[in-house]
Amino acid sequence: MAKLRREPPEGQSIQPAPKPLRIVASGTLFLTHTLSLPCHPAPSTVIRAHSVTKTRGGSASTLLSLLAQFSAVEAVLVAPLSGNDEGKMILRDLGNEGVITRYCKVWKGVGVPCAWVLHSGQSGFGFRL
Repeated sequence: MAKLRREPPEGQSIQPAPKPLRIVASGTLFLTHTLSLPCHPAPSTVIRAHSVTKTRGGSASTLLSLLAQFSAVEAVLVAPLSGNDEGKMILRDLGNEGVITRYCKVWKGVGVPCAWVLHSGQSGFGFRL
């Protein structure tokens, strides 16, 4: 017996659902610690920071977090990650943002690379250590 096929309405054709666009990126993920200071410290002096903020860095994770917001995009990260608490936090945050991280290699006992930025209230410019 032949299969019955439903015909589309007059003048229309049935299109299959489009496949999501899979974007794969790789790169180093790190944490940026930004210290807000009243002024840049002079050599051999100590200044207390007003505040410290910690943000995730790395162009691959930033780009994929942005692209994962689109419903037609499948954002996939392939990268080495730390197995410590900070690394698990990064992995969890990326997953919550819709980035697929199942292809990441998690290294136990390894820390997350860090960047430290001093931001002076005087000049408005940052100084990277």
